[in-house]
Amino acid sequence: MIIVTVVYILIGSILLIITNRLSVHSATAEAKAIERIAAFVATRKGDISQLRRGVAYHNFVLCVVYVADRVSEQAYQPLRAIVSYYNIENRLLLAAKRSKSGCRRAYYLALLARLPISLVTELKVEHFLADRSKDVRFYALMSIFSAAPYRAVAILERMEQRLSRREVAELLTVIGRGYCPIPYSPLLISDNYNLQLLGIHLVRRFGITESRAEITLIVRNLHSELREDALETLACFGERERFGKYTII
Repeated sequence: MIIVTVVYILIGSILLIITNRLSVHSATAEAKAIERIAAFVATRKGDISQLRRGVAYHNFVLCVVYVADRVSEQAYQPLRAIVSYYNIENRLLLAAKRSKSGCRRAYYLALLARLPISLVTELKVEHFLADRSKDVRFYALMSIFSAAPYRAVAILERMEQRLSRREVAELLTVIGRGYCPIPYSPLLISDNYNLQLLGIHLVRRFGITESRAEITLIVRNLHSELREDALETLACFGERERFGKYTII
């Protein structure tokens, strides 16, 4: 019995060592893939067929997303070439459609939303706007923001569900990369909760101090549900002293 136990322990130890070595190897391969992707994006040179070398497909997609989250719009042409060559858009869409789990569908759409997707894919994503999962609907919207921001704003205006502040922050990660030019004034003066919430946090995020007049009107509206958000934005603009009695603790 003791011998059997010792054998099991040894086998377990060996498997653990192998697993750890595989994990280290995988992490090293992914780091090298990120370097190759970044170099390709920066120089627009290199063998695109070699970018995935030694990396599992899904892990490679994560590497592409990692780079996409850290580059500006100017780098999106070579990124689009990578996304197209490796058929990433279609495979993520197919994975989302086949998934029976709302969490998995939302996960695949969240990855898609962080990539420079095509207008064709954006049209296919619209299918998920009617999904029963709130998260799936949101990440479908976020994907559309990536490809067609003006259409996304129109869709957001029609949405019945209210955005959370976490969701607004995620949308701003798309807008913040510079390829989502949305005028802030129509958002701030809108009667629509979602549009105004997005507008308030957009001007705060990018320090658009020219929006002070519109933000001040929201603060002075005693019935506005977004007065606190607007006041915090004015505070970020250095104007807390003008609205001291409304200060948020």
